Amino acid sequence: MLNTLKYLLNFEWLTGVGIGASKNVFLVLFVIIGILVLLIPKDYIYEGVENPRWWHNLKLWAIGDLAFIFITYYIF
Repeated sequence: MLNTLKYLLNFEWLTGVGIGASKNVFLVLFVIIGILVLLIPKDYIYEGVENPRWWHNLKLWAIGDLAFIFITYYIF
């Protein structure tokens, strides 16, 4: 069991990946998540809301959060 766990958690192969490449991978992942969020149907977001307002749109909150995280990762 312990040998299997050591094999699964062996990330030495990542030593060859540069910092810039790994940063770009995470930035692309955030963009993909943002695209997936935008594909959520509007009816699904407002389900159960009788009088929808703009701040009930979870897409806006999710995109804002992803943008904040994206900018933080981009800077650092």
